[in-house]
Amino acid sequence: MLSLTLAWFVFIYLTIFLAGILVLWIGYEMLRKYLSSTSSSQHFLCRICGASLTKPETNTILSCPSCGSLNEYNDQGGL
Repeated sequence: MLSLTLAWFVFIYLTIFLAGILVLWIGYEMLRKYLSSTSSSQHFLCRICGASLTKPETNTILSCPSCGSLNEYNDQGGL
């Protein structure tokens, strides 16, 4: 039978526990990026009222149906 000291047992337990947390973290981040890239490519928010608008097909200026303000769609990224 294997004889483990208490220090080695704690070390192995913490290593496996932290590796599991790291794998879950990476998985959730990959899922979050995938879901945000698919949904944000078609929708953007009004800068005045925060209503969700769909991406315009031809022009870059769209009128918000909630508040009536004009919004410019920026497909270059950033804020």
